[in-house]
Amino acid sequence: MVPTDPRLFRLPEGDETRPHLLGSYAPESELYFWPRRLRCPVTRTAVHDVVLSAQGVLFAWTFLHVPRMGNISFGDTGGYGVGQIDLPEGVRVQTPLLGTTDDWQIGTAMGLTTFPVGQDDDGNELVTFRFEAVR
Repeated sequence: MVPTDPRLFRLPEGDETRPHLLGSYAPESELYFWPRRLRCPVTRTAVHDVVLSAQGVLFAWTFLHVPRMGNISFGDTGGYGVGQIDLPEGVRVQTPLLGTTDDWQIGTAMGLTTFPVGQDDDGNELVTFRFEAVR
């Protein structure tokens, strides 16, 4: 597997079971950001690259009813969920959701996971990320 954009997230390493988003931390403002930034937008000072938590809490969600797009199939759901996930670092991420409307409610614990979106030029499986309910 290969991430579609290794600047945004990384695959699990070692004994990790989930991928992680890659963000920034600004020591002067004590704020975290995703995606990564070159400078803190509040203080305009330097930031450090950090690995963000792989789990968060569902803040809000909606379900998009859309027709099939290219090779992407939504099965018989006719669409997909999109949600805002609050990470422990104070970052809110907007992301696709895995599952159906019965799987989510505000406050649901959510974990980062991957899903395939194609192949690169070398035949490796390309994956991007989404969140799923943690049971």
